[in-house]
Amino acid sequence: MWHRIGNFLLAYRKAVVAFWVLYIGAMAWAGRSVDISYEFAKMLPSTDSVFTTYMGFHEEFAESGNAIILAAKDDAFFTPSVLNAWRDLALKLEQEEEVIGVLSLHNAIDLRLNEEGSEMETYTIMNGRVASPKEAFEIRDHYEALPMYHGLLSSRDNKTHLMVVTISDKANYSEIIFELFDRFHAETKNFERKTGIDVQISGLPYLRLNNARSIKGEINLFLILTGLVTVFIMLLLLRSVRAAIIALIVVGVGVVGLYGIMGLLSFKITLFSALLPPLLIVIVVPNCIFFINKYHQEYAKEKDVQAALMHTIKKIGGVAFLTNATTALGFATFILTSSEALVNFGVAASINIFMVFLMSMTIIPVMYSWLPAPKERHYKHLSQQGLVKWIDWLVRTADSHRRVVYVGAVFLAVMGFLGMAQMETTGNLTTDIDEADPLVQQMHFFEREMGGVIPLEIVVDTRKASGADKWEVLNRIDSLQKQLDGMESVSRSLSVVDVLKFGRQGFWAMPDAYYPEDYQLPNSNEMNMILGSMPRLDQNQDLTFLTNGFLDKDHQKLRVSLQVVDLTRPEMMKLVENIQGKADTIFPKEEYDLAYTGASIIFLRSTKFLINNLAISLLLAIVVISLLMAWLFKTFKMVIVAIIPNLLPLIMTAGIMGWFGIPVKPSTVLIFSIAFGISVDDTLHYLARYRQELVSNGHNIAKAARSAIRETGPSMFYTSIVLFAGFFIFLASSFGGTQALGLLVSITLVFAMFSNLILLPSLLMSLNKVMSASDMEDILIDLAEDE
Repeated sequence: MWHRIGNFLLAYRKAVVAFWVLYIGAMAWAGRSVDISYEFAKMLPSTDSVFTTYMGFHEEFAESGNAIILAAKDDAFFTPSVLNAWRDLALKLEQEEEVIGVLSLHNAIDLRLNEEGSEMETYTIMNGRVASPKEAFEIRDHYEALPMYHGLLSSRDNKTHLMVVTISDKANYSEIIFELFDRFHAETKNFERKTGIDVQISGLPYLRLNNARSIKGEINLFLILTGLVTVFIMLLLLRSVRAAIIALIVVGVGVVGLYGIMGLLSFKITLFSALLPPLLIVIVVPNCIFFINKYHQEYAKEKDVQAALMHTIKKIGGVAFLTNATTALGFATFILTSSEALVNFGVAASINIFMVFLMSMTIIPVMYSWLPAPKERHYKHLSQQGLVKWIDWLVRTADSHRRVVYVGAVFLAVMGFLGMAQMETTGNLTTDIDEADPLVQQMHFFEREMGGVIPLEIVVDTRKASGADKWEVLNRIDSLQKQLDGMESVSRSLSVVDVLKFGRQGFWAMPDAYYPEDYQLPNSNEMNMILGSMPRLDQNQDLTFLTNGFLDKDHQKLRVSLQVVDLTRPEMMKLVENIQGKADTIFPKEEYDLAYTGASIIFLRSTKFLINNLAISLLLAIVVISLLMAWLFKTFKMVIVAIIPNLLPLIMTAGIMGWFGIPVKPSTVLIFSIAFGISVDDTLHYLARYRQELVSNGHNIAKAARSAIRETGPSMFYTSIVLFAGFFIFLASSFGGTQALGLLVSITLVFAMFSNLILLPSLLMSLNKVMSASDMEDILIDLAEDE
């Protein structure tokens, strides 16, 4: 088959080039629409109970994730200049088209009975610009006497003051947010220049913005670095400018094709799919190296370009197809995770791996057929003294020191298993962001001052319409909030009960006196009287910011909102369990249904879901590739021999994670599936060559194993260097998980190279005692069409 393919490629070279030119044009057109996702990657399937609860919550209540929080801390906040600058900042932000509303001291209101004492009216605490220090102190005294705002617009010590800016969904989930935040920053810098007070910013939209901005910047960074690494390594190892240029051409076509396929499938760029361009490059380059290396080897023998190309296509076509197939299978297992982000990642990766295989096997031979014949310097690298000595050491080790190899492998496996026992599962919203990053530092500021910024929602279902209006239910809510407000790692809670308390304080207030102790839930006797005098909560614009979304339309459900610290998964689980325990003692299960949702719960569930599913996908990858091995080999012993050298590096990497405290989280679990799918390539390359040598060396197992090392060793070494360097550039990422992925995959693939060049040949030689050479000749299907 590969003989016919080679003849076709060399006979219809112009048609092959025309096809790829049209492909580039079509993919470039399709890829122009690919955009970055401005949401956190969707990890949970649509049928997951936690996800459906979250979506149901947003259908019944107002959106809680569109709030940007600004904070200013200073002992001299209540001075005319600072108050007026704060008001000017709020008014400027209110003028933004995509800003729905701004809540801060500048428009905070008080409730008071009117002069007739018949009904309550709203009064603005800060009525316009502040003219004097006396007026500023009066505003401070008035504001501090209203517990409604403590922990909502100010910290509990009243030294940190907040401004809550709610933006539209359009701005929250599109590129508009970039320009909007740039204008926000310009206005906050203006406030800082006027007052000398630093403004801190946080909130989910701010986290999403920085996530999207980092992804956007890193895609270009990774592409540039990977391209430079490719050129450098091709020049260093192959000593050929033309080889570097050809590899770059194939890489360029592959990357354009990747974006085109993503565009055709309507995939967006997420933290996961941002890894695909550099991943694709480090998969393409080994294909190029294996082909070019083999071509140089064949040309050194034949001294004929056409014959060398034909022999190269015939000898590596089958094994190249299988190596790319195993890599694609490793990525394809992500499709079974039911996570939209990972499914998209797996689909795009597996499709494009097959496409770059086609590119490598068609573009490279066609281009070399038109180029001048290689000169001696182009294949001189095959006999470099350092490389030859290293290959000789590998041969001696596998041939004469197998017992040491086996003892070493067992020792590394034991150390790996011991390290695995120490692995921990963690993960939070900022887990992959450097602790020194201003984003994290600002989040810590809000956690210290306000108790947290990650939303957590508790929904109480009374099971009957208007059940949420009953005093007994409201009293239970009040009891729950008092317990929540006494907990660590949570902010002040807020519910419709706080509005009723606010109303009671205003109802009993004296004309010139404020009594914070009146801020209590009205008793059953006061309830109707106070409700009858309060403004209609659903019609008064001044109260909209306090009442919007606390009750569903039938008043059957009500919610309690709070924010929590960005805790690790084990800590968050304990916090949520503690909250659930308190709520269960207040709301009997036979009378009420309680639901917990919000970004904190979603992320908690997503972490568990991803880790479980990625572990399953890794096991599935091992099973699928083992079945592929079983198809290639006709004996179970050879399947074990082929799999062991690829499992040992994974065990060692897991051990390193345990010993060095690198936690298991969604980003680091990817390491194993990616590394396993790629490392199996070396096994197939070696075994394909081993079978050929077994035939040509008179069925001498030891000689065939040694010859296979010498034949495949240089290419494995070169590709391992490329893969190591390609994944190592991920250390340039600003995401800790991406850095860990790059480092650990690099280490794993280096381990895999040594495992396949030392342990695998040792195991093959040891099989001499239980299998005959003629049996072994037939265990591998003919991957190469040798003459």
